[in-house]
Amino acid sequence: MAVRRIVAIVLPQLACELVKQRGPVSPSGKAPLAVILGGEEDRRAALAPQPEREPQAPAAVIDVVDDEARRYGVRPGQKVVEAAALVAHLAIHRVTFAEIDAALGRVAEVALGLGATAAIQLGEQGAPRAGAARASRAPERAASEARSPWGDGPYDTVWLDITGASHLVGGEEALLGELGERVAALGHRARLAIADGPRLAQALARFGAHADGGGGAEAPIAPPGKGAQAIGPLPVQALPVEREVASFLVRLGVLRVEDLARLPRAQVAARLGPRTADVMELLAGRDPVPLLPFEVPRLLEEEVLFDEPIESAESLLFVLRGMTSRIASRLAARGEACGRLNVAIAYDRSIARLRLGEREDDGAAALLEDDGRGPSLRFHVDMPVPLSDAGDLLRPLKARLERIELAAPAVGVHVIASRIARARRVQLDLSRDRSVDPDSLPALLAELSAEIGQERVGILEIADAHRPEARSRLVPASGEAAMTRASAAARARAVADRGAAEQAEGADAPALEPARLLAQPIPLGRVGRGAIVAVDRHLYAIERLSFVMRIDAVEWWTPTPASRDYARAWLVSGSPSGKAAPARLGELRPPRDGASASSCGEAWIYVDRATGEAFLQGWCE
Repeated sequence: MAVRRIVAIVLPQLACELVKQRGPVSPSGKAPLAVILGGEEDRRAALAPQPEREPQAPAAVIDVVDDEARRYGVRPGQKVVEAAALVAHLAIHRVTFAEIDAALGRVAEVALGLGATAAIQLGEQGAPRAGAARASRAPERAASEARSPWGDGPYDTVWLDITGASHLVGGEEALLGELGERVAALGHRARLAIADGPRLAQALARFGAHADGGGGAEAPIAPPGKGAQAIGPLPVQALPVEREVASFLVRLGVLRVEDLARLPRAQVAARLGPRTADVMELLAGRDPVPLLPFEVPRLLEEEVLFDEPIESAESLLFVLRGMTSRIASRLAARGEACGRLNVAIAYDRSIARLRLGEREDDGAAALLEDDGRGPSLRFHVDMPVPLSDAGDLLRPLKARLERIELAAPAVGVHVIASRIARARRVQLDLSRDRSVDPDSLPALLAELSAEIGQERVGILEIADAHRPEARSRLVPASGEAAMTRASAAARARAVADRGAAEQAEGADAPALEPARLLAQPIPLGRVGRGAIVAVDRHLYAIERLSFVMRIDAVEWWTPTPASRDYARAWLVSGSPSGKAAPARLGELRPPRDGASASSCGEAWIYVDRATGEAFLQGWCE
């Protein structure tokens, strides 16, 4: 039986990274950062009007600080007033537990591409981290436990079961390197470690002597069955003991785990408190705690709330760039792509309430509405083909955002990736030096659809019809349309081969179909050889007519069946002095057989047999 191997992904700066993903933490962008962890009620307060928000209470306690604030002496556990006394320009932000759980879920989702099971919480034998249990506690107790190294927090670890899977990527060191790159793509700095159990791996990742980032050989890897020896050099704080117990052991001179392991077990058990059984298991190198599998959501959601409302499209674009990058990383880990992005921009209520109803809709998909959670601007962007690259997802959003004017300052952005489908796998092409990106055209079509409208972008499809103007139509550039492209191309090749064969019979034989059809046929009246017709404010004489075909009672089941005679007409135009009249839009061209007219062109006309009236329908080449 294979020994269980678990990877622990510890994100020591997770809360600070979530704040920085919203945008600059201060006007200068370089201020030290401190974070206060809050509950769901703080999330609702974040969307409240700015004048109604209360400033950070001086008695509030800081939970997380970044490296810059730590250099100034700010530490977790300090009150806001104490930290502000140390650093006058300290930026203090709030992160909710829901945002923490969502970020851990994204990391777990990305990690699932390299292992069988990912988890953001342990089973019954480990520390419970369920949201219901956390919400039932008093807010002040939840905050203090969030700063505890064990018990209910901190919430900064994702576990991945890689038992029997590391050889697929070249070994455990290569797996850690690949996993570190994937987590870095989400914008997080991670510490990685591998051991026989989740708590052993977490202790190695959190307290091991390795550089941040979890790169390959620098990350600690405990050999199978050697977990006790691997955690021996770690400080006693690496064990699941209370802070007071760890302080007591340090005062006694027990600084490392191996020092504690050499003491008599009976005396040690009397001093470890309620987690004695867990500590004894770890000292023996055993860690049987199960993982609670993380359930991957079907829809991918990304949400960012702003502490200060923003009004510029550039700031929103900065946030959307990070959101699409995280969505792309999650899609790549799942081997999927998305066909639609739904965007909701939450407005500041106090300002948007004055403007709600006064702003007209600027597009069929962009609406200013109030759904009970506050006014917001909602729109969606459809992809012609499901895409998964971060740049391809951002381009249509950028084109759409540039056309939208915000009705009020934005306090949050919510993006949902829907219409999830399996990503296309392109076979490697070894016959050419450079392969063609198969998503370049779909990405361009998505950007054009967002820029000029989805109904104006599509694929010309050949239809089975007798009337020339009905033989092609514009269909949406979707996957379904792409399936019919092959048959349409085959019919087009058949038409081209037929025209080539007819031209091979005689060099003077023109093509059977017009090169360009007019949007609306132009009435010419009754025509014949030598008749004068008016086209676009110019007079032309019909030099000759050549009958092409007749259609009789086409679409007879409709109220207006068509009975027409189609012909090619040679139009000439000139003045008595021999100077040429200006040709319009390149519609006329020099004669092929030495005609003396100064300008001429071959037109495609038809005569309605019911009325005898002729119509100019297009031009031939």
